[in-house]
Amino acid sequence: MDNNEAEFKTYSLAEVAERILPDMADGVRWLSRRLNRGELSGYRLGRAWRMTREDVAGLIERHRNRSKVPDDVEMPRSKFSGLTPTSRRRRERGGL
Repeated sequence: MDNNEAEFKTYSLAEVAERILPDMADGVRWLSRRLNRGELSGYRLGRAWRMTREDVAGLIERHRNRSKVPDDVEMPRSKFSGLTPTSRRRRERGGL
């Protein structure tokens, strides 16, 4: 395969579902619905959807789980964190 063929490689929804969504019961249907809604990028040839390498990378990036707090930032912890409001009031008043 030369460089030009690698640039234009496309994948069927079945190929993408097999590689990216192996545990999903009906990955092709899931992909097709999101492509029809415009939530994912891809293109249609006739009645069949195709996805490029960039489309697949976009799918992975879009559904990646991201941490909301950087790892190097330590969150301040109160001695009352995790308590119910009633328990917090009791502790603040000096009880128990």
